[in-house]
Amino acid sequence: MKQLVVLFFILFSVSLFAQNTGLVVGKILDKEMDNTPLAFANVYVKGSSSKATSDFSGMFLLENLQDGEYTLVCNFPGYESKEINITVDSAEPTEIKLALGAFTLPSQMETALVESPLEKKTLKQTATSLN
Repeated sequence: MKQLVVLFFILFSVSLFAQNTGLVVGKILDKEMDNTPLAFANVYVKGSSSKATSDFSGMFLLENLQDGEYTLVCNFPGYESKEINITVDSAEPTEIKLALGAFTLPSQMETALVESPLEKKTLKQTATSLN
């Protein structure tokens, strides 16, 4: 009987340490170009070290995420960053599609004028080449 109790506690403690992890599968699209795939976009989980880069078809994969809610951030140079809230469940993959729009500059921009004084200098030597 003592062996049975010890076996039960061992199996119970192993199940406590088992971790359920899920994955996020997604596709990054270019909103400005009729939803064409956006390659090499960066995707990461805010407050975590989990990150991925989209491939040529715009697909990315984030693995080994604990069950729970996360904020997913996607960015690409020249495009506006996008944040979405997702729920990860180890029972099934979380699938998402993100469409990024091009970054637009504000209509009113401040201008700055930079001036530098022009100094006139005369050369005391000239360069010559010999053949």
